[in-house]
Amino acid sequence: MFTKLNTAQNDRAKINSKRKKSSSNRFASLLALLAFSQAPQALNAQSPESTPSTTPSNTAPIVGTPQDPYLWNVVNQSLGELDPTRLPNVSASRENLDKQVNRFEQFLDTSPTEGPAWKKFLHWDELKKTLASQNPNPDRIVEIEKRLRQNYPGLERSEYTALRDALAKYSQDLRVGSKPDETMQILKNRLTKISERMQLPDMQRDPIAMYDLAQLAAYLQQSNQAPTLVSNLLGRYSHPNVQVLASDDFVRQAFSRPVAQSSPVHEVILGTDIHGQGLLCGSVTPLLVNNPNQATLRLLMQGDFSSQNKGYNRSVVLNTRGQADVVACESLTLGDSGLTTLGDTGVDATLRTTIDSIEHRSKLVRKIASKQAAKKKPQADAIGEARMENRIRTQFHDQLGEQVTEANAKLRNALETPVLKRLGIAPPHRTSWSTSEELGLQWKVQSGSQLAADNTCPFPSDPCGLTIRVHQSLVGNLLDPVLTGRVLRSEEMDGYTAQFGDAARGIPRNPDDGPWAIHLRGFRPVDVIFDDSLVKFRIRTLKLEREDQSLDQAATIEAAYRVVQGDDGTIQLERQGDLNVEFVGKAQRGVLGVTLRTFLKDKFEQLFRPQLFDKPVRWADRLPEQFRDLNLCSVALDDGWLQLQVRK
Repeated sequence: MFTKLNTAQNDRAKINSKRKKSSSNRFASLLALLAFSQAPQALNAQSPESTPSTTPSNTAPIVGTPQDPYLWNVVNQSLGELDPTRLPNVSASRENLDKQVNRFEQFLDTSPTEGPAWKKFLHWDELKKTLASQNPNPDRIVEIEKRLRQNYPGLERSEYTALRDALAKYSQDLRVGSKPDETMQILKNRLTKISERMQLPDMQRDPIAMYDLAQLAAYLQQSNQAPTLVSNLLGRYSHPNVQVLASDDFVRQAFSRPVAQSSPVHEVILGTDIHGQGLLCGSVTPLLVNNPNQATLRLLMQGDFSSQNKGYNRSVVLNTRGQADVVACESLTLGDSGLTTLGDTGVDATLRTTIDSIEHRSKLVRKIASKQAAKKKPQADAIGEARMENRIRTQFHDQLGEQVTEANAKLRNALETPVLKRLGIAPPHRTSWSTSEELGLQWKVQSGSQLAADNTCPFPSDPCGLTIRVHQSLVGNLLDPVLTGRVLRSEEMDGYTAQFGDAARGIPRNPDDGPWAIHLRGFRPVDVIFDDSLVKFRIRTLKLEREDQSLDQAATIEAAYRVVQGDDGTIQLERQGDLNVEFVGKAQRGVLGVTLRTFLKDKFEQLFRPQLFDKPVRWADRLPEQFRDLNLCSVALDDGWLQLQVRK
């Protein structure tokens, strides 16, 4: 009975094929989305800030009441717990790095053709020269380490990732462990600064203060200092930074699917050999189940079964019709390995048969057969009903199992993509829950000492649609492993587009500019801020070089955009005001400062244009085909959150 769709042989099975394909794809997509929402977390170490400032804080203590007295006390206690003996062992990191360098070199030497090419790509001679120095430059080590974080086949191999991680660890330990007194003073200054800032209101809404707090957490962890404070910070800022909420109505509308399945009938009941064709028509509807620990769905199938049959008992032929109301259900839940069927398949069917005629050349035999058939009909119906329920139970469970297996395979393919391994981006931690009214899928992108969301989204979810929430910490946490300490060189800009496509289009390479290099900061160089109905982009650079000119001064590039929704369902980001380029610290004066500042602004002006997109983006065009009928109803931005509400 539960064979593949679209095999019906009569008019009741003729369902529009496009509609069936869309509904089936939606149902499969629901399973895939649920599967992707549950998997164990993996952690990845982050690079530290490049050469932190050692200037002592001159700010006088600020008298006030901290919003979080407990955390404020932990910060102050940490000032007395700084211990230089806990700093990482630079010699041990160097020993591990030398081991990985030798192992990697032996690996490359096994290929006389590809080995030299990889050494050239990785600037191998420069790395060996840097490591041979009496005082290796951490910035140069980081720059070479970033060459191992690119989307080129091969970089996902363990030989490459082991070397990459060893370089990152050594550069971190070299910064914080080579000059203990300087490191202790830096930590003291930063703890004092944060303690003072915590006594002012609305620290969470101050992007600079939150940047300083995240930097403090990273530097403390890399220095093996103040473990209690680090633990408290990571615990406090550990809310999921991506959330998808689907109302019960939306789940049913978007993922219900029709059923029109035809199957042959062949049964032997009370000595009668029955042959025919059956058709089951109905629908499968997902229903949400209360489960605060992991999302749970109950798939309910309701349908009508009908059949036309012939029964053969010796020389007598019975022409019969069968009808039944069928209900089947089974539950799905989420676990660490993905979707799991609970095996609680339930089936209820009420079978009714009608004998239309009896065929035999003898009238007497037909009369006798009619009496016998009427006498045995209740028993035959009970046997047929029980067998039908068993078949439906088995086939419903088997088909659901196939769909779950397919969804979990998509999950594994997504998590095991070599791109994430090449870039060193850890998979997010996924959780889920469900009530009878709402399904929640949550992702937390937080690795090492990174901070995630500090609060829940302030906007109410859509009770009749799909709500998508993104916290501003997501972007920085994703990009940190890739961009922290990276040097953007003019001759390599085309390579980023080749690796990542249009998504990597940004600062253009102009031959008239000559060679140039933009050094990104060593901690969180890119931030996206959602506040006051604006999307604010902030990029932090450490140094700028152009031909024979160099400006060793950090800069911040900022652009603010407003989301504009068109009547035709399109979205555009329109810049509010001018692009802002500010140097950090003492203002750079003179021809060199003006020239390089103008150059920097011109480059990022082409990235942060007055209208960010080449043309307005249509929401439906960016969705899979089975979701093209979804409409973006509203966009809200505030308190670090971006929320989208979508309805059918």
